[in-house]
Amino acid sequence: MPLKCSTCFLFLPFVSISIAALGADPGGLPAPAPEAVLTLAEARQRALAGNPEFLASQAQVRAAEAGLDQARALPNPELSYEVEDFGSTPSADVEKQRTLSLTQVFDPFGKRRARVTAALHDRGVAANDAGGRRLDVLAEVERRFVALLGAQERQAIATEGAATAAQVRSVVAALVQTGEASPIEATRAENEEIIAGVDAATAERDLELAKSALARLWGADRPDFASAAGTLADAVPLPELDVALENLASLPDLARWDEETASLEALQVAARRQPLPDLAFSAGTRWYGGGGHGYVAGVALAIPVLSTAAGARKEAAVRLEQAALARRGEEVRLRSALRETRATIVRALAEVRVLRGEVLPRARQVYEALDEGYRRGKFRLLDLLEARRALAATRLRLVDALVRLNEARADLRRLLPDGDAIANGDQP
Repeated sequence: MPLKCSTCFLFLPFVSISIAALGADPGGLPAPAPEAVLTLAEARQRALAGNPEFLASQAQVRAAEAGLDQARALPNPELSYEVEDFGSTPSADVEKQRTLSLTQVFDPFGKRRARVTAALHDRGVAANDAGGRRLDVLAEVERRFVALLGAQERQAIATEGAATAAQVRSVVAALVQTGEASPIEATRAENEEIIAGVDAATAERDLELAKSALARLWGADRPDFASAAGTLADAVPLPELDVALENLASLPDLARWDEETASLEALQVAARRQPLPDLAFSAGTRWYGGGGHGYVAGVALAIPVLSTAAGARKEAAVRLEQAALARRGEEVRLRSALRETRATIVRALAEVRVLRGEVLPRARQVYEALDEGYRRGKFRLLDLLEARRALAATRLRLVDALVRLNEARADLRRLLPDGDAIANGDQP
């Protein structure tokens, strides 16, 4: 039997407790044991049906539609009843008069029409905001789904690494029994197995966190699925940069500012016409105290002498300038994001090709050769352990590169006008 140092015995209970803690449920409650396998399409459907921020943006569209209905409504007519000269002294030759009249306000200068136009474009702003939020949700779902696939790959690598470390420890123990290896090597192999177990527990914990992060997009406290279906893509088609930059104007991120500008222009028109008075026409019937009746009619308009709406006109002009600057800033942000995302994809593709085509096969070949040579006593245990770590690190780096590539693909789809259709048509 291999010899074990007293230090290892002291640390074994602590390591066991640490592994159990790392594998515990994040919420402190027993985790469910779901069996369902989640696809990307299902994750998108759930997010669009339950994401609170997306649902709030849809509610904003409905509110804007209600605001448009209100802007289209005409002012209510005013019904008035007046009694004049009642309670006069007997010596006064005055008869009591009663008047019933109806007054309606009209806008002959188009102020109401400008307000309706502004409300119409406000609805367009809300619709584009909801469209942009929808694209944000779809992109975030894909990013977190990709992160979950990467966590599954890392967990599989860590589990395999723990199994490999156990096999190495078993081989070393057998060599120690036959006197072909030192007991010190057995201790090293046991430590390597413990570390591999910790790595596996950490990977399992990261996997559960990735599931929870995805489930939160549709408002779930904890995931109700066992795993994600799919593989990480190792190729991403790149659009022509100039064409993609031109198509940014079709995104709701910029279209909403076009609607915002049109709304503010309509409000600017309304502010310019605000000093122009509305006309109030009235008509009614008057009854006289001594008997008989007659008809009354009138017209009224405000005199714009105390307020000329100069502040409203200035505010409208400044807000219009502010919208133009905000649109320009958003355009710069989108163009920069497109260039950076495209560059990230190019770098990730190159890294994936090198790791998968050159580095990983060589690392696996070195490990297999050292494993076979160590069993025959040709190599040291340290060389074998180092080769095992190098192989695992290379596999993990390949997974990281694939995750970056697929996350960048999700970002690219978010920046393409047809990215929504692309996202609904394939799996990662």
